[in-house]
Amino acid sequence: MKNIAQSFLIAIGMLRLHKLRAFLTMLGVIIGVMSVTMIVMISSGFQAYINGEFKKLGSDTMFVFFDPGRRGRGQNLGNIAKLKNEDIKFVMNRVQTLDIATGLMNIPAQKVLYGEKNVDNPQIYASDENFQELNRFTMVEGRTLNKQDVETRANVAVIGEDIRDRLFPDKHAIGKLIMLQGIALEVIGIVEKSDFMGDNTGRMLLVPITTAQDKWIGGDRIDMMMLRAKPGVKVDDAMESVWEALMIRSNNKPIYRLDSRESILKVFGGVVGAAGAILAAVAALSLLVGGIGIMNIMLVSVTERTKEIGLRKAVGAKRGSILTQFLVEAGTLSLIGGLIGMGIAWLIGQVVTLATASMHWPAKSGLEMPFPLVAAIFSAIFSAMIGMVFGLYPAMSASRLDPIVALRRE
Repeated sequence: MKNIAQSFLIAIGMLRLHKLRAFLTMLGVIIGVMSVTMIVMISSGFQAYINGEFKKLGSDTMFVFFDPGRRGRGQNLGNIAKLKNEDIKFVMNRVQTLDIATGLMNIPAQKVLYGEKNVDNPQIYASDENFQELNRFTMVEGRTLNKQDVETRANVAVIGEDIRDRLFPDKHAIGKLIMLQGIALEVIGIVEKSDFMGDNTGRMLLVPITTAQDKWIGGDRIDMMMLRAKPGVKVDDAMESVWEALMIRSNNKPIYRLDSRESILKVFGGVVGAAGAILAAVAALSLLVGGIGIMNIMLVSVTERTKEIGLRKAVGAKRGSILTQFLVEAGTLSLIGGLIGMGIAWLIGQVVTLATASMHWPAKSGLEMPFPLVAAIFSAIFSAMIGMVFGLYPAMSASRLDPIVALRRE
């Protein structure tokens, strides 16, 4: 242990003596550790962002789509041609683990008018009283849809803040009548603008699904079902029960697609994690380049210090102590480079966090980049090991020198 401590002090002394050469030698390791740490930070930041976005809406929501393309070749649809309101009742009666459900329709964008003002291409949805709870929207003013609105096919609408600001600069929208496809709708509520994966609710317009079916679309078709499991029920268990009910409904024809925000979140997390791991592995290759640089400089160091080695061996230094000294020097060189790389990565992470927060991208709080302490420590240790591995040959060359030959060398 004493020999290792002395070798470490000698290594620090050599770094001070040849500052520029040491820095250039460590440059590959610095870049390697910095790159690996930065990639892990970015990957972790985006995973945290995605988790936060899904947490806003709740990861326990499930979606059912009509997808006849999933059926087998030659298999007919029977009497099922679309999702209907009655499908929601069927699933809710069959699956006891479900809490609430709603049907949803995406209505083609139309101009929303108020006097001479208008909004082009709003996001128009038709649903019922459960839509707001399933999507966890916050009401700024007024109220959301209720059961009576749906049952009476009321001409009412809930709008987003962007639509309100465009049509009503004075902010007084509740109770006013807006025009959509020639029908007057009373504004009953304002939804707070919130972002989700680049999309937002500012341009949303929500009407009762029965109003849309009766006065625009016709029939009782819906685009999809949204379901939520009861508290304490695992989403996967609820999805399995829902799928069984859907198979009963379709006589075992796989004409539906069932997803959940939780499964979508897992897919996103898996993609980001896999991409981060691959990029980190590629960046780690620069550590090998740094290791080769360390090997080269250690060979030069052995040549420069041949007389020193010969003198140490002449006064009784053992082969193992010479080997240890040069291994510790190589490891120290690489470790210090790794620590510098970690420091630079941390600084860049802080700058990126502050910059994205000022731009409110990709969320209002920016992209938080937590410093991956475990990954950084692992990278620094790995860089030290790289240094020692690549420094092994120069160290062995130094330990094998004949003291007489070494002392004679000019």
